Amino acid sequence: MTRFARSQRKAVNTEGMAFPHMSWRDLIPKTTISQETMEALGPVFMGQRLFSRGQYHEAEAMYCQALENFPPKSGGRVLIYNKLGILYEKMGNSRQALDSYEKGVKEGALTPFTYQRMCCLHLEAGRLPQALDCAQQGIKVLKKARTNLPQEIYFWFIFQRLKRKIIRRLPPSQRKMRGF
Repeated sequence: MTRFARSQRKAVNTEGMAFPHMSWRDLIPKTTISQETMEALGPVFMGQRLFSRGQYHEAEAMYCQALENFPPKSGGRVLIYNKLGILYEKMGNSRQALDSYEKGVKEGALTPFTYQRMCCLHLEAGRLPQALDCAQQGIKVLKKARTNLPQEIYFWFIFQRLKRKIIRRLPPSQRKMRGF
């Protein structure tokens, strides 16, 4: 650890070592985003602002407009489908939320969040076999997802808890059939 001049010290540990003041920007990976990508993300940012204000229908329109800016199977489309899913859940439209998450999966979603939300929506609707399938897919996706170790552990525990909840609700015949 480097020693900093007293004027630069913000926090000092027990060894007298100082840690510089860091902003959240320091934690974001240093990559450059092209102007073209920033323009394509514009409707997503606007949709998020509208969502935060409770203007759900306007946010939906922005997200749908943003879909047109990204090619099929791109990370941008997966992000937007997740945002649409969250939006539809907030609006109380579980069927549309599930459709959005499923579209994200078809686009190649490797985020455990997508599978966790799909699992919960199926569970809430009483579709236990589909919920269990989503939980198991979510665990498989963890190996390919771009998550760090703490996130991976967090989602692994989430999926295990969901699986236990689903298995408890399954009729004994289905438990036996699935090997539980």
